[in-house]
Amino acid sequence: MSIKSLIIFVTVYKEESVTAAAKKLKLSQPAVSAAIKELENRYHVRLFERMGRGIQKTNEAHHLYEYASHITA
Repeated sequence: MSIKSLIIFVTVYKEESVTAAAKKLKLSQPAVSAAIKELENRYHVRLFERMGRGIQKTNEAHHLYEYASHITA
């Protein structure tokens, strides 16, 4: 896990949108999606449930956010 991945995760979490996070971070949407997928694969969890064009935070995302927000602050 890199600081960059955590920053991306925290931004997606706060924005509640991969597209909005990508725009805010000045990254491509596929790059942001790949970073989230990498975290999910590494820790064998689902951080966001994809719902059409939107996302919903999972319990695992809430737990990771508590940790990640302190590190990225």
